[in-house]
Amino acid sequence: MALLALCSLLWTGWWLRDLAAMPVFEPFVARTESQLAVAYDRALTREATPEALIARLEARLDEDPRDWVVIEALVELATAQGIALPQPLLDRRAALDAEDNGWIASGIDCLACSWDLRDCTLSGALACGIAVNVTVLGDLVALTREGAHYAAGEPVDQVDVGIAFVGIAATGLVVFTGGTSYAVKVGSGLLRVAHRMGRLAPDLIAPFRRAVAFGIDWGRLPAVRSADDLAGLARPAVIRPAVEVAQDLGRLNARLGTRQALHLMGGLDTPADAARVARASEALGPRTLGAWEMLGKSRFLRLGLRFSDELLAAMVGIFSLMTSALALLAPLVARMGRGAGRLVLRGVLRLVIR
Repeated sequence: MALLALCSLLWTGWWLRDLAAMPVFEPFVARTESQLAVAYDRALTREATPEALIARLEARLDEDPRDWVVIEALVELATAQGIALPQPLLDRRAALDAEDNGWIASGIDCLACSWDLRDCTLSGALACGIAVNVTVLGDLVALTREGAHYAAGEPVDQVDVGIAFVGIAATGLVVFTGGTSYAVKVGSGLLRVAHRMGRLAPDLIAPFRRAVAFGIDWGRLPAVRSADDLAGLARPAVIRPAVEVAQDLGRLNARLGTRQALHLMGGLDTPADAARVARASEALGPRTLGAWEMLGKSRFLRLGLRFSDELLAAMVGIFSLMTSALALLAPLVARMGRGAGRLVLRGVLRLVIR
């Protein structure tokens, strides 16, 4: 038994060493796409029941103002799950939709969006403010605007500059960083829109701040004459995290569309969150936002991970070690227990005899 306990201890130590060598001691790893689909389908079967889905949709329709991005996503989820919504609920939704999104209300929202993205909501009018910002023209406008601020001694929006740089230089940057140029360009455009709307968490924009501060050779900037020259100023190792964030969000936009992608971006806290949601969207497709709504952010993100093989092996090793130790100590504890029992019995007998 002692030899068995020693072997178990050595095996546990071996796996703990492997676990400690993982990046950032990461005990969880991403599921494969097939595992993702199974995990989300299982969770939605439990949580997105007809009763729960109808109750959530009614609660969203009772809000003021109503979030039509989420309402539409819940209806899409019901359709995908084969859930028939009651006709009175559908009629109420149609009446409220006509009230909130009629041509007069849409025209007012469109004008506000065109003037300033900070006045935009995630309505159909968002297209009026996003058309320019997701193109190279939007990148040039941002660089020109912030350049004018710099020349005038005014504060410069470093995040906007970093996003614009990644967007303009996407074609050249992906040569060094890997990825798809189109996805990077679309993702950087969405980032600018979300940033101007105040929907980006600090950790999500941190890579772009670093890209501006340390990822560009500013000394060679005066010699730039083209987008290719601009891409040549990049320090790939520093720029890569920003490109990866833009690419993940570009993939999210390709699967869900602009409005749903921007809605989800408001709930992302870190680049890792962006990567997980982008991977989940590959498995869930148009059900992504509805699943996010029904499962909640924490559970939605957690379902994309599983225990790593190394952690499972370490857990098995620890359990085996504990079992072996208990088996080894059991005879000793039993002998001690018998000895203590005899002493107690003798004491009782002496008291009785007296």
